[in-house]
Amino acid sequence: MDKLPGKNQSFWSTTAQAMSYPQLDEDIEIDTAVIGGGISGILTAYFLAKEGQSVALLEARELVSGTTGGTTAKLSSQHQLIYDDLLQQDGLDVAKLYYEANQEGQKLIKAIIDDHGIDCDYKVADSYVFSENIENTSSIEKEAEAYEKIGIEGGIADSIPVDLKVTSALVMKKQAQFNPVKFLYAVLKEVDSLGGRIYQHTRYMDSEKNGDQLILSTDTPFTVTCNQVVFATLFPAEDPDSFYSDTLKPVASHLTAFESPEAFDSGIYISDDDPIRTFRGALNGDQCVLIIGGETHPKGDGKSTIEHYEAIQHYAKEEFRLTEFLGYWSEHDHTTPDRRPFIGKIQTDNDKMYVMTGYGKWGLAASATGAGIIKSLIVGEDNRFEKLFSPERQLPEDKGDRNESNETDENHVVSPGSEQMERQLAKGQAQSVEINGKPAGMYKDTDGNMHYLDLSCTHLGCEVKWNDGDQTWDCPCHGSTFDGTGKVLAGPAKEPLRTIDSLQ
Repeated sequence: MDKLPGKNQSFWSTTAQAMSYPQLDEDIEIDTAVIGGGISGILTAYFLAKEGQSVALLEARELVSGTTGGTTAKLSSQHQLIYDDLLQQDGLDVAKLYYEANQEGQKLIKAIIDDHGIDCDYKVADSYVFSENIENTSSIEKEAEAYEKIGIEGGIADSIPVDLKVTSALVMKKQAQFNPVKFLYAVLKEVDSLGGRIYQHTRYMDSEKNGDQLILSTDTPFTVTCNQVVFATLFPAEDPDSFYSDTLKPVASHLTAFESPEAFDSGIYISDDDPIRTFRGALNGDQCVLIIGGETHPKGDGKSTIEHYEAIQHYAKEEFRLTEFLGYWSEHDHTTPDRRPFIGKIQTDNDKMYVMTGYGKWGLAASATGAGIIKSLIVGEDNRFEKLFSPERQLPEDKGDRNESNETDENHVVSPGSEQMERQLAKGQAQSVEINGKPAGMYKDTDGNMHYLDLSCTHLGCEVKWNDGDQTWDCPCHGSTFDGTGKVLAGPAKEPLRTIDSLQ
């Protein structure tokens, strides 16, 4: 299939009117600059503004358009199976603190909702991990034992409130779900009312010291002078000593939305099977919707993403008899070696730059806790979760292989016949080729115009791969994303892919 039905757009982005904020149009001077307009950045700006700080929030694209706007939107401390791993790796104190940190994040978000009367479809729900494979029973039982040791409310469930052939299940009580776009649009209004400055289409490019201050350059003619900067971006916009490039791994997941005759409002769910399936109910006006995701894989692995979406479609039809396909979208995040995010000073001796990254696809509650950590560090308060997420902590040896292959794409066409390939290429699709032994790409836009690109990522030079389902060029090394013409959609890359005059 060359094209999927429905819209290639996050369901959440269709549920609220997008908010408009200007591009940076003057030089400004503030206390703290926050780079990144997802939940981490917005909540950090909110907490700092409440402390009386002058704050500027800068987003390279549209606010809430990245991973935050593409999530399943579960506010849960049940991160599939993690607590037995944390017990074995780090001990009881760390495992318990990790649980408490995520519970604290949920409380912070609920408090903001209550304080400002935010209508964001917030609902308390039990969270379930389940398996349809009897071979996974032991891993779920071990996780249940970890719950008991930590004191988590929950444990083995005899069944789940969904008609699936489940062989084992684990419940964590009193978790939640919400609409992140509605929530964050409301928080942005509060940041604005507290005097915070908010800018879209303003990409951070670089910084230089000016006495005790930093001067941040952007892709506009204007600068931001500040006392400190917080990088609340998917991958840090600065990377001292390549620590984050060497440590973070980008992974992609795929999500879909289906019209549903029933509400699926009795819980939130994720499987312990391969492939993983995660789902929850939602509402679009009066229409019930089921959001289903999964198909997690290393980002930029060069494999057809259309096939991932089709696999989820098949699951929806077979398990839930759903066929009304509303839309589909991808999101990616970064994992760390110990499954805990990096939140704190970007380097031990640097109190001018802070970082929030590596949430491993479980960043909603942790972002709120993380925003509290960053606020505490900047205003000089103690925070009991600071060491848990500090980038300075001792890390285990990375057990996995970094996905940073620069091998020639198996779909490369060597010495292409340009005119024939251009005719055969569908609009909105691309082809990897080789020119003089180097990777190159050709993309046909929706108007039929051809674009020729050097496929070396402008971050650190890895070869980007074509994502046919989302029509993007994806970097397997550090997660940068470019549209078909080479424009940056997601960093750490700051510059577009280089263009080539032609393939001849």
